[in-house]
This record gives sequence, structure tokens and C-alpha cells, in this order.
Amino acid sequence: MRRLLLGPLIILALAPAPPLAAQRELGRFPLDRSKPVPPKSDILAAWQARQQSIPRFRFTWTEEQTHPRRWVPNPRYPERERAATPALFRDRTYRVTKTLAVDGSRMRYSLELDRADDLDSAQGLGEGKRFLYMSVFDGQSGITRLTSLNDSLPPLVRQSAENVDAQNLDLRPIMITLRPLDPVLGFLLVGRAVTNQMRMFYQGRSTMLLEERRDPWGWKSLLWMEPERDFLVSRYIHSFEQRVMVVIDIDYTQDPRWGWIPSGWRVSQKLTDGTMRLVTRATVTSYSINEPISPSEFQ
Repeated sequence: MRRLLLGPLIILALAPAPPLAAQRELGRFPLDRSKPVPPKSDILAAWQARQQSIPRFRFTWTEEQTHPRRWVPNPRYPERERAATPALFRDRTYRVTKTLAVDGSRMRYSLELDRADDLDSAQGLGEGKRFLYMSVFDGQSGITRLTSLNDSLPPLVRQSAENVDAQNLDLRPIMITLRPLDPVLGFLLVGRAVTNQMRMFYQGRSTMLLEERRDPWGWKSLLWMEPERDFLVSRYIHSFEQRVMVVIDIDYTQDPRWGWIPSGWRVSQKLTDGTMRLVTRATVTSYSINEPISPSEFQ
């Protein structure tokens, strides 16, 4: 028998101790002793059932973004509009419109960003830019297009043998809900993940943890899930060497036909000065489930 110290509480356990990050999270929130932690097999079964019931979907959403100084890129999940801008002298805010369409393994993702003139100082970014970024994957190969919407310059077009935005950070709330086990779009590291031993209350709901064991570089992911809502992921944490680097909090709406659907999310990231900063607030403006999508949209 082993004693686990979780904050001010002492709990007796017969199973091995959960990973360190899970222990720390459990110690910060009230425990729910009334319900057991379901096995990982229950999670996979629920995820598989949801994924099979929704082969096609389309989402449109807006993001209120802050591009802060001291932003830290992460090695797993691309963030196109941030990585394309050189290191900033000061914080800037943008409103970005995004769309996503998925049909089986085919995917179309786009974002439109309008950057105002910024010529007033040496810290400015220059003339205004309004552009459309789009990536499509037809199931076998992909192509990206970056098009200027305020001049006649030709677009920047690149071809690829893979879906380059399959793991884009801003798509994670949708993909972790509707494509969690997809070998390209889903939670690719589910095989490395283990459940914790005790539930806790988060935002008034009974929550369990699915924690990835660290990779050789030191990165890992931690999923906060709600068993009573079909194992929805309400919070997603990306950490390095036990230091939280990215936190995504996800909200849902209950569709009367299709169940729980993401309605918005908030992304916070750690900056180089060690502080956490809210950098994205997303709001879903429309979605459709299992409606036909023309194959031409993926070309």
C-alpha cells in the first residue's frame, strides 16, 4: 500500500502513482470520490463511436488574437500566422476569420487576416497586408496557397506529399472532438497516454486526466476529460519538462442530433519571461455536420 500526497490530502492507493503532472493537477482541485476513473478502453470506444458517426464536418470561426512580444513557438503544432511574422517589438492584436472542412481524410483549412498600416515608428511592420492562407489535402497530396488580397502579386503556392496543417494548434479543439483517433488529424500520441487514479472537479464537472508520458525531448500533453459527457476534452495542456507551455480551454454546445460540438476555445501560452498570456479567443460562428462537401473543395 502506498500513500500519495495530493496537496493537503492524504489518499491511500494500491495502484502505482500517477505521473507527476497529474499529481500536481489533482492537488489543486477538489477531488470527486463518488465515481471511479473509467479505463482507457472506455475512452477509446467513445472516441471511436463519435468519429465514425461524423465522417464529414465544416466549421467557421473567428479568433481575437494577440501577437505578443516574447512569443515562444512549440515544436509539435504549427501556428502559421504567428510564425510568419518576425519577432515583434510590441504586442499587436488581430481579428482572424478561419474555416475548416473535413471529409474522411480530406481537409481544407483557410485563414484570412487583415493587418493595418503600421508605418508610424521604427517598431512598425510596414504597409498594411490583407491575405488569405489556404491549405488543402485531397487524401494523397497537399497544396498551400498564400494570396494577397490588396494587390495583384501572384500567390505563393507550395505542394507537399502530406497534410501540412493536420496538426495546426488552432484546429486541435475540433480535431480532438471529432477526429481524436485519426492517424493524421487526431491525438497522435494516445498510445503513450495513461489515465490518472482519481477524479477531480473542474468548472463544476467531474473530470479525469489522460496524460501522455514525456517524449525523449521532454514534451508531453495532458487532456482533461469529462466521462459523463462522452469523454469530451474540456482542457488541453502542452508542457515541457513539467512546465506548462500551452493551455487550451474548450467550450461546447449540445447539438440535438449530433451531440457535443465545440463552440469556442481560449488558448494561453507561456512567453519567454515565464508568464502565461491569453493569445487567442475563438468563437464558432457556424458549423454543419455530415452535409455533402464537393470534392472540388479539396483541390
